[in-house]
Amino acid sequence: MSANESAIGLAADALETPALVLDLDAYRRNVRRMAEYITGRHGLHWRPHMKGQKAPPLALEAVKAGAIGVTCATLYEAEAMAAAGVASILIANQIVGERKLDRLARLAQRTPGVIAATDSLTHARMLAAAVARAGGALQVLIEVNVGMNRCGIAPGEATVELAGEIHTALPSLRLAGLMGWEGHVLSFDDPTKQARIDEAMTALTSSAGACRAAGIPIGIVSSSGSGTFRMAAPLPGITEVQAGGGVFSDLNYQKWGLTEHEFALTVLTRVVSRPATDRVIVDGGFKTMSVQHGLPKPQGLAIKNLALSAEHGTLELAESSPEQPAIGSLVSFIPGYTDSTVCLHDEMCVVEGGRLVAVWPIPGRTGRREWAS
Repeated sequence: MSANESAIGLAADALETPALVLDLDAYRRNVRRMAEYITGRHGLHWRPHMKGQKAPPLALEAVKAGAIGVTCATLYEAEAMAAAGVASILIANQIVGERKLDRLARLAQRTPGVIAATDSLTHARMLAAAVARAGGALQVLIEVNVGMNRCGIAPGEATVELAGEIHTALPSLRLAGLMGWEGHVLSFDDPTKQARIDEAMTALTSSAGACRAAGIPIGIVSSSGSGTFRMAAPLPGITEVQAGGGVFSDLNYQKWGLTEHEFALTVLTRVVSRPATDRVIVDGGFKTMSVQHGLPKPQGLAIKNLALSAEHGTLELAESSPEQPAIGSLVSFIPGYTDSTVCLHDEMCVVEGGRLVAVWPIPGRTGRREWAS
C-alpha cells in the first residue's frame, strides 16, 4: 500500500515524508543531454544502466529518448524491465545458481533481446546447459577485465580463446560481443583519469580486434558509466555506452564530472523537532538516505554538521535560528549517491510542475515479485 498515491494531483508539499521525489522535468532534461552526447554527438548506442534507477517507467523514458534498451545488474531487475515491455536488456553480471540460471533461460525465451555476461568457460557452460534445458538460445557478452580487477577475463589472448570456445563449441549461446567497466578510474583527476580511460578502452577494443582477426564476429563493444562516458565515448572501437545513474545527478556524479546535470532526485523530509536553536531534527535517516560515497546535503540550509541515525537526521545549523525551519516544515536533501539511495525505497514520487503526478513502484530489489516466477 502506497502512502502517497492518494496525494496524486496535490502540491508536492502534501507528500507524506520521508519520500523519494523525482522532478520529472529536470530528469527529462538530463536524459536529453545524455542521449544527445552519446547518440547525437558520437553516434554510439545508449544502453543506460538501471541498477540505480530501478523503476521500469524510467527505462521506458530512456528508450523514448533514443536508448536501444537497458543494462541491469541483477536477474530480478531484468525480469522487471522485461515485464514492463523493454525489449533489449543486458544483464552485466554473471548469473550463477541452477534456479536462477533456469529463470534466465526462461526470460530469454520470453524476451529474445536479453543478453547475459560471462567471463569464463566454466560459467559459459553453465549458461549453455540452462538454455539447452529450456530450449532456444541466449546472447552473451564476454566481460573483459580492463583494470577494475573485479569480474572479467584478461584482455587479449585469454579473451580470444574464450570467445572461440563460445562461438564454436556452445551452440545454445550466441556470442554478441564484449563488455568492460572502467570504474577503477573514477577517483583519478584529469589528465590522469583520461589516460587511465584510454588504457582501459584500448584493452577492450584491442581484444575485440583480436577476436575479429581470429575469425570470431564481435558486434557489441559495451562500456562506460556516468562518471567516465564523457571521456570514453570519443575513443574509437566502442559501440555502446552503459551510463545510466547520471540521469538523476547527485553530489558524487557532480564530482565525477556531470556538472551540467540538474539534481532531479531528492529525498523530502519534515522537521519533527527543534530541541535547540542551532539544531534541527528531520524524519529521514540512513534508512532513507544512503551514506555510501558521502552524506546527503540539505537544500536551502547552511549547516555545520549532519548526522544520520536510523530514522532521524540531525542538522547543526551554521547560525542559530529559534524559529526557522519550524516543526512541520520541509527539508529536501540532495543524495550523496542516488544508486544506493533509490534501493532504500519502495516507491518514487514523480513531481511535475510542483504537483505529484504519479507514484512509481521500485521493483527489482529482491526476487519476491510475481514476475520472478
